[in-house]
Amino acid sequence: MAIARVVQLPNDRTGPQQDRDRRDRHLRVVSPQRRPGLGVRLSPRTGVLLTVLLFVALFGVAVSNALLIEGQAKVDDLDQQVAAEQARYEELRRDVAELESPQRILGEATRGLGMVPAGYPVWLSPDEPAPTDDLPDDPPPESPDTSAARVKPYLEPTG
Repeated sequence: MAIARVVQLPNDRTGPQQDRDRRDRHLRVVSPQRRPGLGVRLSPRTGVLLTVLLFVALFGVAVSNALLIEGQAKVDDLDQQVAAEQARYEELRRDVAELESPQRILGEATRGLGMVPAGYPVWLSPDEPAPTDDLPDDPPPESPDTSAARVKPYLEPTG
């Protein structure tokens, strides 16, 4: 039969170490403090998905920025066309004003059409004096004579 013998091993906790253990019995191990934040732990799959979504969003922003720049280039071209057409419009208005000026019309009429400017009015007087008697009740018979003295009584106002 075998006999077991208990041998006392030298105690590591002798002396100052034993005193320190008695002193530190009220201390306990605590977990590390959590940092302030979301407090959410993400799985690797969620992290990859969020990274992909971030890159897609950034790509969308870059595409929309490119479209915006292209649209702005079109707007700038249209602004240049509007400015050119406004300058052309002003030039045409000036040309119309020059063409409508009385001096140009007078010059065109005298040179191109052979017209002469009107002088002072000349008054003509008939050879026969106008009749002073009242209008006849019966109209005179129709005659081929159309002198001014015979037609004038019909043209004067009655009254």
